[in-house]
Amino acid sequence: MEGWGEAEGVCVRREEGSTWWREIARIREGAGSTRGGWFGDCIVKKVGDGLDTLFSTDPCLGGVPLRERFRRLFDLSVYQSSTVADMSSLGLSILIGGSDRLILIEVPHKVSILAWRLLRDKLLTKENLVARGIITPDAQYCVSGCGGVESAQHLFLSCQVFSSLWSVVRFWIGFLSADAHHLSDHLVQFTFSSSGSRARRSFLQLIWIACVWVVWTERNQRLFRNSECPLPQLLNKVKLFSYMWLKTTNCNLVSNYHN
Repeated sequence: MEGWGEAEGVCVRREEGSTWWREIARIREGAGSTRGGWFGDCIVKKVGDGLDTLFSTDPCLGGVPLRERFRRLFDLSVYQSSTVADMSSLGLSILIGGSDRLILIEVPHKVSILAWRLLRDKLLTKENLVARGIITPDAQYCVSGCGGVESAQHLFLSCQVFSSLWSVVRFWIGFLSADAHHLSDHLVQFTFSSSGSRARRSFLQLIWIACVWVVWTERNQRLFRNSECPLPQLLNKVKLFSYMWLKTTNCNLVSNYHN
């Protein structure tokens, strides 16, 4: 009936209901807005596992959606409809300190795309280039000279040259573990291999992404510029990138790069 609303089986006139009920009735009919007013000012969404929260469009940080705070980045993003959980799997957002607190580590966009493509076997490795008919099978061998076919699995986990980076990184962090045989399993094992807080696991996830970035860029250096870095220098790059990414969103980070 026009002029009436219903809440839990009780009919009330809209003009007679409480302020919050009148606003909810307007929102339900599409005449109101979830921003501003009683509803927008008093309702807070707590982010749990992130499955039902959109990363860019839901207002989680200071009440302002990321699409509005970083409009240019949102326009360029390929993850405009992704949830917090989706982005967390890429290392872009990290839930730490409880189920209701969202802290971001700003991994560069090109790095997040690389990690996304790697975990879905969509990197332009030589094996994938052969499958697409772009290069011939005799050109699909690893640039390290190890003799293996350059698949993502080989390049990041099996190649004796590139995979050795994982060992020195684990030694630097201070824990031991065996490498998994699949990339997705490797990420999970590396992240959870050391007991500790959720913040520490988030840090290990960040280190994993940094290692992936260093390996891929080193591969390209050898392939296109015929130059290579020794293993200690690759480790230093992992340290530098991870520190820079942490420092981007943690201006008060007490540790300096050397620490």
